[in-house]
Amino acid sequence: MGDLFFDEDEAIAALQDKGYRIIKEEYPTASSVRTVKELVNYFYSRRYYYNPDRKFPYSIDHSTDSKSVSSFIRSREKLGLGRKVALAEATLLVGALFKFEEHLHLKAPIISPAILAVRPLMDRICSFMNNEVAEVGEAETEIYINEINELYRKEFDLRDFEQASEERQKILEKLDGESERENRARNS
Repeated sequence: MGDLFFDEDEAIAALQDKGYRIIKEEYPTASSVRTVKELVNYFYSRRYYYNPDRKFPYSIDHSTDSKSVSSFIRSREKLGLGRKVALAEATLLVGALFKFEEHLHLKAPIISPAILAVRPLMDRICSFMNNEVAEVGEAETEIYINEINELYRKEFDLRDFEQASEERQKILEKLDGESERENRARNS
């Protein structure tokens, strides 16, 4: 069992020999999504990308999830968009849904594409994407400022430590000088 595999094909063959069924999954990118099924897969890949600690579903119910995703795409088409443009916009909104999830303050984590049917939520995502909501920019600015403050704090802590070290060294040298004078005074 202590074998290390450096070749993907070798590792897959070893697992298959032990009875495992291997499914290679290529995670789609936003620009590669062309069908409803691909959008469902994109939804779950974004979910995993932004939340790797959440359990990935053992299986994806494409029939149920496809209904939610198709309905979402149709709602985009009702706004006057063509099918391809509606699908592309839906894909971008799915990506943004997970990107801005923390700003939505949801009671439960996003687990299925059924959330795409929640109109107020998707309107809020559109606002986030269009930078119409200040809290996203403020939160990102606050994170940036905190990172800079931490960097400066570490630098100043190091500088303070070095300064304190120099002062301790001067005190020790002064004490050594005084003790040498006392020793000379005793010896004389």
